[in-house]
Amino acid sequence: MTAQGYAFDNDSAQAGDHHAALAGLLDEETLRRTQELLDLTGKRCLEIAAGGGSFARWLADRVGPAGSVLATDLKPQLIAEHPGVTVRRHDITVDEPLGLFDLVHARLLLNHLPEREVALRHMIGALAPGGVLLTEDFRPMPGDLVAFGPDPAVVRLVNQFQRLNSDTLTSHGNDRDWSWRAAAAFHRGGLSDVEVRMHGSSWPGGGPGCRLLRAGIGQLRPHLVERGLTAEELDAVAEALLDPRLTLNGYLVYQTSGRRPSD
Repeated sequence: MTAQGYAFDNDSAQAGDHHAALAGLLDEETLRRTQELLDLTGKRCLEIAAGGGSFARWLADRVGPAGSVLATDLKPQLIAEHPGVTVRRHDITVDEPLGLFDLVHARLLLNHLPEREVALRHMIGALAPGGVLLTEDFRPMPGDLVAFGPDPAVVRLVNQFQRLNSDTLTSHGNDRDWSWRAAAAFHRGGLSDVEVRMHGSSWPGGGPGCRLLRAGIGQLRPHLVERGLTAEELDAVAEALLDPRLTLNGYLVYQTSGRRPSD
């Protein structure tokens, strides 16, 4: 199959669950890393592919009245209104620049986006002198997804689902290796203080990581059926992902940061 573009759609019935799961899984570490990188008071912030807007809202509560937060997405309808957050439809790969910012952040975008190099150049171009770019991308653990499950047949099925799910995302342009190549791209883009932090843990059934995969089933179902999974098997995977006895080898998250040198 050839690349078909970004796999997930904010118009889907599962998009709300998708973004809620991401917030539960990743917000805490995103907040921690951002506060390590800069004092947000009075800062101008750009949140790209804001999804449900949870991080943009947190930023708005930190920058204060002298700061600003611009949250963008191709389909921004799921970003709830919040004081201090301006919402705009924007495509980072082709649309006009939105100004200069002290913080530019994108989470789980570049690994999915076929035009990632173009998007990264535009992100770097949006940095004010001294501004910080922070991107976050998944890197699945090697080997089987399931660390433990009570039913061997279900374990085999969930592992098969993971392989076909990964193949489907790859056909849409996902690059699972981007996360560990991002630092080199930051250096080539002229950023200084380039650093990568990694975090991850197991994902219990019913937890945000498993709920994220479950929301993806609904969005990718036709492609997964095309690859050989039946509707009944996908329903069984979705049910298994809610079983608290299930433990998955959760994905690593690579947090790549860099700073535009001051003029």
